[in-house]
Amino acid sequence: MKTIIHGCYHVINRFVMLYVGVTLSLCGFPLVAASSETNGTRGEPLLWQCTLSEQFDPEKVGIYWQNQNNNEMLHYYRNGKEDLEHQSVSFKNRTKIFPDQLRSGNLSLIIDPLMPEDNLKSLKVVFNHAGDIKDKLCQTMVHVAANFKEPNIEINQKKMTATCTTQGGFPEPELAWISTDHEGHERALEPPDVLTLQIHKEEDGTYSIISTANFTGSKTVTCTVYNPTSNKTVGATADLPAGTQRITSPLINIHRAADQLLFYLLSITVTSQLTYLYTPNKLKLLFYDFTFILHGRFLCLMQSLT
Repeated sequence: MKTIIHGCYHVINRFVMLYVGVTLSLCGFPLVAASSETNGTRGEPLLWQCTLSEQFDPEKVGIYWQNQNNNEMLHYYRNGKEDLEHQSVSFKNRTKIFPDQLRSGNLSLIIDPLMPEDNLKSLKVVFNHAGDIKDKLCQTMVHVAANFKEPNIEINQKKMTATCTTQGGFPEPELAWISTDHEGHERALEPPDVLTLQIHKEEDGTYSIISTANFTGSKTVTCTVYNPTSNKTVGATADLPAGTQRITSPLINIHRAADQLLFYLLSITVTSQLTYLYTPNKLKLLFYDFTFILHGRFLCLMQSLT
């Protein structure tokens, strides 16, 4: 029985919306897109402002708050009272008007609480006064925003990577990495320095985001998350461990050390050979052994570095 009643409800609701749409079309009022925008915060009330300059008798009007496609009704008022029988399920117990201010032209409506599903809905007010139908009143596009939490940055010193995470925001954000070197110069990190970027939509409609970047050669890294609807940015900065700040390339450092050792070894070798030629026999054997030991140590060091 509940299933049948629920199905009948949707049929009647669509019929009412279709009737309104056909009536408006016959009266020469085409349906158009919203001409303004209304921003709101998820979980908070949204005031959709609408005012008529002319006064009217609420007992003789029909007012529809609905979407542009006439298939979703937010609120309905007729013959001096609110009629919520055909209100869309998604807006049940979420809308309020100002009945005592209708006579003065206040057609504003409150959506409470605002939900992510309301995002990008195009709305309008249809006003029927004694057969004089006015369509396209107070058109608006709803934009829903939810602020992201302050990002958290975790440093992996072994892999020389930084991972930025945040959640709880809406709509889908824009994430950026900024690196600062030891001279204070900043640069935006892009792939391949940005290794991963994952955005996930949670069950409650909000988004979580995680990104990993390589910080080789950096002193600090900053992760920022921008919300395009609220125009707000949250960010966090991490100072890199002292042991990793000056590491530009392990391979380069190894080569530099090897070059220095090679130069030192060659110097000792040349000196020892010259001494061998111009010293007594007892010292010749000593320097020969010393040179042999240095050669052996150098070869072992090179093997360990590679």
